[in-house]
Amino acid sequence: MLTFRDLKSFVTVIDSGSFSQAAQELALSQPTVSAHINALEKELSLQLVTRSTKASAATEAGKLLYTYARQILALLDEAESDLRTYSLKNDNTLRIAVSTIPALYFLPDSLPQLQETFPDLSYNIIETDSTGAAAAVYEHRADLAIVGTKLEYEGLLFTKIAEESLLLIAPPQEPYLSAVANVNRNNLANWPFIRREEGSGTWLESYNFFRSYQIKPEELNTVAKVNGTSMALNSVKGGLGYTLLSEQAARPYIERGEIIDLKADSADLKRYFWLVTPINRPGTPALKFFTALIKKRNTGDF
Repeated sequence: MLTFRDLKSFVTVIDSGSFSQAAQELALSQPTVSAHINALEKELSLQLVTRSTKASAATEAGKLLYTYARQILALLDEAESDLRTYSLKNDNTLRIAVSTIPALYFLPDSLPQLQETFPDLSYNIIETDSTGAAAAVYEHRADLAIVGTKLEYEGLLFTKIAEESLLLIAPPQEPYLSAVANVNRNNLANWPFIRREEGSGTWLESYNFFRSYQIKPEELNTVAKVNGTSMALNSVKGGLGYTLLSEQAARPYIERGEIIDLKADSADLKRYFWLVTPINRPGTPALKFFTALIKKRNTGDF
């Protein structure tokens, strides 16, 4: 029977290139390591390692076993890590960083299912803009993030999980009413524009929209820079100017007649939401479950 002990010795011999070095790394005697390799070869009736005074290497059969052995040992390490983490009663907090729209329209539906599986789990929800949420994962202040734009961070994986429309919205008054479904470059460059903060996913995605009208950000008639979706909505509702905003957030205001959708014709009025996770950082069982849950929900709009 193949044992984890023998496979560990085998992999270490191949990785180190010698029985003596493997014995040192494993804190075993060289005869013990040799006995482990001999047991494997006897069990499989195959020579797995070439032996010489200079170096040891895998035979063709050994190379095949090595591939499987690495996978088996990695899976065992992952299982041990998960079980240790699961048993730690004082490590029961999942830290989630989210930008505004996921915080409002995604987490409330997802957390109850996670709570059913991990009833002792508590949550630390960090609501910020997309840039800040991704940075929280990068800086180890959050276990995962959900953001409204893809950013460049070494060591972070961005997985697309949903799509949403952005709407060009304005107060229900002139000159906006006359331009519904007929917005042009002159309108966009001259109307008072309400822009979001620098790290906002909505603002970062707005670049493509304005680029389609050949407008640079500095050419906009920016009258206010606001933090957060609610402030942007209320600024438009109050008549300050127009802006680009999440359809999820804007739709109730449109239906109540408090703002209007200018119905801009642009393929760039779409954006994606992204799950942000660390690439080479061990995760708790709760984190892995929640990550799988979010990916499973990848069926369309929020």
